[in-house]
Amino acid sequence: MTPQDIDDLVAVSKAAEKKFMELDQAAVNKIVHDIAHVADKHRVPLAKLAVEETKMGLVEDKVLKNGLAAELIRHRYKDTKTVGVIESDPIHGITKIAHPVGTVVCITPCTNPTATAIAKSLFIAKTRNVGIFLPHPRAAACTAAAVKVCHDAGVAAGAPFGWVQCVPKPTLALSTAVMNHDLVNLILATGGPAMVKASYSTGHPAIGVGSGNAPVLVDETANIKQACGSIVLGKTFDNGMICAAEQSVVIVDSVYDDLKTRLQARGVHFLEGNDKKKLENFMIRDGRLNAEIVGQAAKSIAKRIGVVVPDTTVVLAAEEDRVGPEFPMSHEKLSPVLAVYKAANFDEGLEVCYRLANQGGIGHTAGIYCTDQARLERYAEKMPVGRILANMPTSIAAIGTEFNNEIDPSFTLGVGTHAGSSASQNVGPMDLLNIKTLATRQDHIEWYKNPPDIYFNRGCLEEALSDCARPLRDGKRLTRCIIVTDKVMGVLGYVDRLKDALETEGFTITVFDDVNPDPDMATVRRGVKACNQFRPDLMVCLGGGSPMDAGKFIRAIYENPDLSLEDAAARFLELRKRTCPFPTLGTKIQKMVCIPTTSGTASEVTPFSVITDDDGMKHPLFSYKLTPDIAIIDSTFCEKLPPKLVAYAGIDAITHATEAFVSIASNEFTEGHALKALELLADNLVKSYKYGSDDARQNVHHGATLAGLAFSNSFLGIDHSLSHKVGAAFHLPHGLCCGILLPPVIRYNSCRQPTRMGIYPGYDHPQAMEGYARIARSLGLSGKDDEELMEAYIAKLLSIYKEMSVPCTFQEAGIPEEAFLDAIDDIAEQAFDDQCTPTNPRFPLVDELKVLLKIAYYGPDKVETDSHGSYHVLETPNADSPPSST
Repeated sequence: MTPQDIDDLVAVSKAAEKKFMELDQAAVNKIVHDIAHVADKHRVPLAKLAVEETKMGLVEDKVLKNGLAAELIRHRYKDTKTVGVIESDPIHGITKIAHPVGTVVCITPCTNPTATAIAKSLFIAKTRNVGIFLPHPRAAACTAAAVKVCHDAGVAAGAPFGWVQCVPKPTLALSTAVMNHDLVNLILATGGPAMVKASYSTGHPAIGVGSGNAPVLVDETANIKQACGSIVLGKTFDNGMICAAEQSVVIVDSVYDDLKTRLQARGVHFLEGNDKKKLENFMIRDGRLNAEIVGQAAKSIAKRIGVVVPDTTVVLAAEEDRVGPEFPMSHEKLSPVLAVYKAANFDEGLEVCYRLANQGGIGHTAGIYCTDQARLERYAEKMPVGRILANMPTSIAAIGTEFNNEIDPSFTLGVGTHAGSSASQNVGPMDLLNIKTLATRQDHIEWYKNPPDIYFNRGCLEEALSDCARPLRDGKRLTRCIIVTDKVMGVLGYVDRLKDALETEGFTITVFDDVNPDPDMATVRRGVKACNQFRPDLMVCLGGGSPMDAGKFIRAIYENPDLSLEDAAARFLELRKRTCPFPTLGTKIQKMVCIPTTSGTASEVTPFSVITDDDGMKHPLFSYKLTPDIAIIDSTFCEKLPPKLVAYAGIDAITHATEAFVSIASNEFTEGHALKALELLADNLVKSYKYGSDDARQNVHHGATLAGLAFSNSFLGIDHSLSHKVGAAFHLPHGLCCGILLPPVIRYNSCRQPTRMGIYPGYDHPQAMEGYARIARSLGLSGKDDEELMEAYIAKLLSIYKEMSVPCTFQEAGIPEEAFLDAIDDIAEQAFDDQCTPTNPRFPLVDELKVLLKIAYYGPDKVETDSHGSYHVLETPNADSPPSST
């Protein structure tokens, strides 16, 4: 064929390819049915033609193989969807659509020429592809005949003319030219090593198969009669030409003699001495299998080598104890020749089989006769092959016959990447499809998780603790309580009040009051030591955020000693997919109770904790497993709060509610809590700061908890990300940092054309400004549009700060300018990776965080914004510049 002839051949395929695309599934199924039916009718003449041309194999077995190809493939895939939509999941918004790969070059072998041609033709028709067959030169005529039978049957059933073609008189050069044609889409290679290697070197996608050297292990648990019958059946099938055929049998010593005797009775003739040497010399020449032995009958081989064997001989065998390239009996033989090994036990037999598979059969097939499931699984785990066939003839079972109906029928058996193939499975129609996925936007699966029990209003402590003393589901009650707190709580008398209430309920108590502000790992380790000594089943955390945060992680480490802070604080984008799952809690401390004495952190209801590592870095932890079991919101514990603590804790709570409301994960369940929290805080925080009235303190206390319920389920944003890092670097109160950052963060988030928007399925457009406007309306503020309402909310915040003498910039808060500017790069980078950042409504860039920090230091009058709402510093004031109050 000339280059033009090849172009013409491919052009016919491409024309057919376009027409095939017009057919629906019903039409394709009819074509496949008719091809299989017609091919099955031709199974005998095609088998005779194959044996006549190749001079290999048995007509009778090739008849079976042709029939198996037609019958089993049609039946296996008759209901398989291969056209258009093949899978639809409307609930999860996923639709799978099949599309043909295009023009497939099919390389076929001389060992199974007609069966392989029928099988590949059926696969191509089922998937609306088109095929160009490159047969082995020794089987060109019979392969062309099989392809013509399939082509004509397909065309008669509605397939386009030229949907399969066969190259006449193929040569290596011609086949290489066809495979390298620019319009070829895939090469499906079933053939010798040279052709398979050539297919992978074309640059086109290719699915190639490799050689087999199937070992078979027989142990003492095997059904010996079954093993004998199946081994002989598999080895004699088509004179052993299937690449999955049994090549060596490894027999455990205790059943060796029995099985050998049975094999001899079935016509397996063992060669020894010089006869064995003659066989080896004929079988392997120059390190390669002699083609003259392939597919020949046992008696014919014996005659060729000058060995006299009984007329009943169907298999030639020889005992062997060595494996390697220099030992011919350990090679693949593709003929009714069998190597027989003796192994002392199962383990030794397994090792021999492993070595045999690696001797030219890696990735292909192995067999085993055994009834011990554990051994079967060990064998399968150890063997470096793609198909492990237990208690069945490997040659026949591997191609997908009735020995196990779940094996896909195929004559193209992949051997996996270790043997240089892209496929390890039995290749079928799904390997000839491009699967397109249509995915529609779906609502993210949300949740709303709170402590199981929340007690609130003044004086609720005693009632709540009485419930802690009630029997659990197993009928037992909690008896040993550790109180986690700080020394200030003792001075204020709160620890004694709590102890009295617990003792009234019959608890044995110990107090751990060694919690420092901003609890660190040293605090946690001391707390764990106290737990190990006392062995509590109840933990009560009393105080501000520090005792509650410390208690959460003390419990976690006490129950999971191997848990590290690094793992507990591991970042995640999707809670349920975090790379380091948080361990289960409650195995020792069965209930955790939190009693806040400040109104800000809301740690009493949240799954958050902030722990400082040994190097001074704060780490926010998050897991719903950290959520307390009981929260007691009793504002009588807030009566002695100093004004500054009221102010900073309250601002922290305002920030919680604000960030929760505009978070990309905000939802109908969190918004109500956030808005109510802001109403309570805006109306009562200044009153609580100035006058400390019971009503004001209680409303602020409840507002802080409501904010916690909101952000526990919708999370926070970059205000907290930045505050965590600034507070740790300069030892400023957390609430003060939150308050200073909140106005510039609100303006930053309000940009309607941000550089990057927050990433979340339910957040489909920039909407933070609308969120801030809703907050303003709920607080009774006014403005002619959302932007004015957003600014009105900022003005409200600044007025609250002013009433409580809270600084509005970090410069006012006393951070030295040089130190702040030196730290900005590190703070911005660390804040970007903070766990609070992913749910911010505007996805921040690190450089934008740096500018935000400068705004928070100098004030907004020293910056300008571009069309995307990004800030730029106009100038860097010197230390003598007057601070901004806005």
